[in-house]
Amino acid sequence: MKKQPKKDTPSHNPGNHGYSKQPQLSRVMRRDFIKTMGVMMGGLATGLPSPVQSKVRNPGAVVVSEDKGLDPSWVKSLYKRGEPAIYKGKELAYIGMPIGGVTAGQVYLGGDGKLWLWHIFNAQHNGVVEKVTRFQGQRIRARDGSNYVVPLEQDSPLQQGFKIAVSQGSKTVVKPLDHKGFKDITFKGQYPVGKVSYRDEAIPVTVDLTAYSPFVPLDWESSSYPATVMRYTLRNRGNEQVSCTLTGWLENAVHISTGDALKTKIRNRLIKKEGNAILAMDAPASLATNKNSAHDPKVQRDHGSMSLLLRNADETCQFSLGNGAMEGVDSAAKKTWVTDLRDRSIGKLSQTFDLAAGEEKVVEFIISWHFPNLYPVEWNDLSSRFKGRYYKTKFEDAAAVGAQLASQLDVLHENTLLWVKTFYEDSTLPHWFLDRTFVNISILATETCYRLEDGRFWAWEGVGCCPGTCTHVWHYAQGVGRIFPGIERNLREQTDFKVMDKKTGKIDFRAGLANRDAADGQAGIIMRAYRDHLVSSDNSYLERNWENIKLALNYLVEMDKEDGEAEGMIFGEQHNTLDAEWFGNIPVITSLYLSALACGQAMAEEVNDAVFAKFCKTILEKGKKKIETLFNKDYGYFVQREDPAHADAIGIGTGCYIDQVFGQSWAFQVGLGRLFNAEMNKSALNALWKYNYVPDMGAYRATLPPKLAGRPYAIDGEAGLVMCTWPNGGRNADWEKHWQYGYFNECMTGFEYQAASHMMWEGGDLMEKSLVLVRSIHDRYHPSRRNPYNEIECSDHYARAMASYGVYLAACGFEYHGPKGVLAFDPRWQQENFKAAFTAAEGWGSFYQQINNGKLEAGLELKYGQLGLQKVGVGIQGKARSCTLKLNGKRIKCQLSQHQNKLEISFSKQTLKTGDKLEINIGVKR
Repeated sequence: MKKQPKKDTPSHNPGNHGYSKQPQLSRVMRRDFIKTMGVMMGGLATGLPSPVQSKVRNPGAVVVSEDKGLDPSWVKSLYKRGEPAIYKGKELAYIGMPIGGVTAGQVYLGGDGKLWLWHIFNAQHNGVVEKVTRFQGQRIRARDGSNYVVPLEQDSPLQQGFKIAVSQGSKTVVKPLDHKGFKDITFKGQYPVGKVSYRDEAIPVTVDLTAYSPFVPLDWESSSYPATVMRYTLRNRGNEQVSCTLTGWLENAVHISTGDALKTKIRNRLIKKEGNAILAMDAPASLATNKNSAHDPKVQRDHGSMSLLLRNADETCQFSLGNGAMEGVDSAAKKTWVTDLRDRSIGKLSQTFDLAAGEEKVVEFIISWHFPNLYPVEWNDLSSRFKGRYYKTKFEDAAAVGAQLASQLDVLHENTLLWVKTFYEDSTLPHWFLDRTFVNISILATETCYRLEDGRFWAWEGVGCCPGTCTHVWHYAQGVGRIFPGIERNLREQTDFKVMDKKTGKIDFRAGLANRDAADGQAGIIMRAYRDHLVSSDNSYLERNWENIKLALNYLVEMDKEDGEAEGMIFGEQHNTLDAEWFGNIPVITSLYLSALACGQAMAEEVNDAVFAKFCKTILEKGKKKIETLFNKDYGYFVQREDPAHADAIGIGTGCYIDQVFGQSWAFQVGLGRLFNAEMNKSALNALWKYNYVPDMGAYRATLPPKLAGRPYAIDGEAGLVMCTWPNGGRNADWEKHWQYGYFNECMTGFEYQAASHMMWEGGDLMEKSLVLVRSIHDRYHPSRRNPYNEIECSDHYARAMASYGVYLAACGFEYHGPKGVLAFDPRWQQENFKAAFTAAEGWGSFYQQINNGKLEAGLELKYGQLGLQKVGVGIQGKARSCTLKLNGKRIKCQLSQHQNKLEISFSKQTLKTGDKLEINIGVKR
């Protein structure tokens, strides 16, 4: 999360994203959008209710008010299921849903259904747009939150779009499918699918767009096409037949940035394949008039291809390769067009059909791209590690991408929408909560994340900022290991354990670029490795990696030994995610170390390494007692015991720090239960609420020196959880000399989600506080304020924000152990009527439970893949007195084991297949 000063010399005009030297003919200026859709000018849009409906504003003092002034009716509304959010009018302007494949480039779907941004050409820069703005007298770069303060306007470096022509009698009406053509547009986003509706009284046809790139949890390969599907459903709502023509167009943007306007030749071709019409676009080097130049077009980062495919094209399909008239695909018209880059060649495909009254028709387009020449602009030492796109090993060009996707689309479409239905529509959890906890998985489909040509996953912290899949950031991202566990396993085996020092176990926290470890990131590797094992179907992953895991954990133990015997609490230098070396006994590092030891013990037991299991347990038991010495009973939270030998080092001292009990949060995420003192953990979380939750960050920031107020990730009228406060004094006297102190005054969503997930796990009154925290973030990213799909920390689409999925898991009380065949749920609320999606090692589906008249009825519905099970756990209020278990209606013998409010139901191993249902009926004595 680097914030250090960096030379600010953008090599391109922020207005055109650095993509093209040519005029931005198709650029959609926001003032045009504003005029059409009615968005208000003057900074952030107004009219959104106060994020927390606070009755009082935070007082103008650094000390946070204990009275949060929350409206009880607003708090009560957080629990309600509600309806899916549908945005319209002024709310559409900032929307940019990542709509390309995972690790395959970044394209936005706008609120009006227009595709924009187009980060597919391998241009490397900080932020989705590398711009600088001013806020409260401070210079704000993209990595500092410029796109938070001044939200990005809809912009496109190339011409692309769709239009509909409706004919009835002698009258024909033509309308582009965007805000220029329709005033009545709505957007419904349930990532990975965006739905846009178009209505206009001038035409009797309704148009509904379903846009997505195939997204199938657990299947990274099928979810990483460099392509976007635009599926239009047209319906005649009139009483008479109409004729419709749907046209899509795409500019050949190959070499849009590096090409020579006169010497670079671009080529468009029509290809008919398996019933599809494909416009294939490229710029063959053999056609270039400067091919003898040292400027080799084949190696340029924007060398590649694009395509526009019309699926199931019939005899009415027409095409245009350049700027000429449309011709029938079966006509004798020329099927290849070569022209100069300066001509901005635009290809078109259309389909014509009649619609009787009440009839509807589905038309599917696929836009695909293939730009394999990925390499770094800066960080020269990345050149051997950051190279090439993985998709080039699978596809020859963009046309091949589109053709294969079209051949698989029926199944991929079904599975993508099935996940959306399972996660969003079938659940009983609030729609807003589902939206916010899953939305950040979209970060995997941005230019934060890559899959390189050698198959490795590689990522920045945020778009273009801080390289090397940083361990101390990425271990917050709980969503990745659950939705695409293959990505996390790839990181362990292809990066972390590859760069690890084989003698000491030290893991470079930037994949070989940092030349040092990070204590929190090192612990994170151990915990993530255990989670990797949990989401495996057998022990093979753990057995294959055990020696590396063991060595990495030993490195932490050696750090513990620096001040003598290993006792479960590190004292020496501890580099961490706040970009500095802290010293002494630090609650967050100690708690993470304890969680890593607990994970190490669990893994050692599973591979029958009794000696190492005992070794971990011995240190862990000492550490559980040691960490209690950091708890200040007067303050009610954990504090740092600073090292007097490093009095000038940065630290939190007596501060109330957001991550102080992070290790316990991690232990809950991987099913290890209570790690250390329950009352102290709960007290620390309540202290965070009391001292760090701010209903109005604008008033809070106003009490601080501008240079130390931190980056503006929560501003006037917005609520958030501040990183660290000193309610009892004790802040270092020389604090202003440390630039990192600005971090402590910020609201960063990944940290907030981590704290919220822990609160949710603990339950009770902390559950409500968790909901308030998550809703505060949700409202900060309401589309009337800024792009709801871009949570910003150090640059856009920041990886730590994927901690949001951890809150969802906590709300479900979800635990899973694939190799042991154990699946458990213990919902934190809605116990009487609960349903939610889950993912496992090889399949996903829904869990449900209902409580009626002394009976708990629960079950699983497997929607995809397979699931090996031999034990199911549920939360229960009372004593279980009977249980029946049925798989697809057939009774299975089972045994019960109850410990307090947790019930385990054991049975002979069963393998559920897609469509299978497991039913559980439990009699309960209150």
